[in-house]
Formats: sequence, C-alpha cells, structure tokens
Amino acid sequence: MFADLDDTIRQLLIEHVPLDLSEVDVSFDAPDREWSGRLSRPTVNCFLYDVHQNVERREADWAVTRDERTRSVTRRQGPLRIDATYYVTVWARMPEDEHRLLWRLLSVLARFPVLPGATLTGELQDQPYPLQARVAQPAEQRTSATDLWQALDNRVRPSLSYVITLALDPQIEFTSPMVFTRIARVRSSLDLNGQAEDFVYPRLPRPVATADRAHLQHVEEASPTNKSRTSQRRSKN
Repeated sequence: MFADLDDTIRQLLIEHVPLDLSEVDVSFDAPDREWSGRLSRPTVNCFLYDVHQNVERREADWAVTRDERTRSVTRRQGPLRIDATYYVTVWARMPEDEHRLLWRLLSVLARFPVLPGATLTGELQDQPYPLQARVAQPAEQRTSATDLWQALDNRVRPSLSYVITLALDPQIEFTSPMVFTRIARVRSSLDLNGQAEDFVYPRLPRPVATADRAHLQHVEEASPTNKSRTSQRRSKN
C-alpha cells in the first residue's frame, strides 16, 4: 500500500508541477548525509517518516450483514483511518533554485485536498473513501525538525509536511445465529369461542400513551367477556 502511495505522489508531481524527470529526480529514500552526497542534479525528496492512526476519523459503527441461507448475522468492524506523513524537501546546488521549486510543490499539493482518481495506482484504487491530503499544517509536526535532521545526520533545510489519510481494513468480524423475533406476552382474555387468546407483540412493548390507554379501555369494554360481566353487575343491581 505504501509503495502504491509513493507511486501516486510521484505521478501527481510529474503531471501537475510539472516535473521533467530528465532534469529533476523524485526520491523516497531517507535524506541522510550519505544519500545527499550522491546527488548529481536537482531532486525532490518525499521521506515517509511517520505512520499513525487517525482516531478522529475512525469508523465507529460496525457493518451488519444478514445471510438468509445460513440464518446468521455477521458484524464487521469498520476500517481504521491511517495517517501517512511525508517530509518533502528539495535539493539543488543553489538555494534560490530550491526555494523556487519548493514553492511550486507547495502550490500543487495545496491544490488537491483530495488526491485525484486519475493518479491513484495499485490498491489505492480500491480504497473505500477518497484519499484526503493536508500540507504544511502546524499540528502535523509530531517530530521537531531539529531532532529529525539530527537523526538523519544532515543539515537543516526548508521542508513541507504532507499527510495522506488511508483506510485500513482490520478484518475483524463476528458471526452469530439470526434472531428473528422477540415476543412479550402481556395478558390473556377469552375470544368469541371461549378460548384463551394472547395479545402478542413482536418486540418489547413501549410505554402506553394516554391515547393508547383510552383505545385499550374501549376495546376491553367492547369484548364479549366484559359485556357479560357488565350485564351480570346490572342484573345484581
């Protein structure tokens, strides 16, 4: 997946900066001192230096599918959201050439808050969500520039943080038998034939509102059993 993301970023820069690969290289190697010592022409370096989960965009709901053939229900956890952070730098002999090219990179990356579908390669074409991107955001600097360049054993230079959010399927699912109904028996009475009759609800009964109570009272008073009881009371009186 990360290799496909590298190819997508390379294609985006080539098409929209644009970059002529006969004059400018695009590299995804760690920009340490040994790497920079081998450069022979201007180079754009996109170093993937941080990968972490984006909990703010995490899918909280579980997808539920029902299989009528096996009478089972499968619950599947939604995809995780993963932030891939690149450290983008430009390497050239003259500082003005570096700054000019870095500005062009910034303008192109800022132009596409969502990666265009035409540049997506490999497995990125099957992502369930659009690939959102953020560039030069202050909150994205999880590691200070000084610490990073010190770890790379190279001199500090201007850079851009570039973050792309991917979806990762954790492939966690649970399957259980299908529950067709839930029955609650609330009371019994006699039907017209004198047989016991149950009032059955397909789910747990909700609280009875005032209008519903009036309706139930009207039904009960109209039932043959209640009419018989009413007649007996009147005859006694």
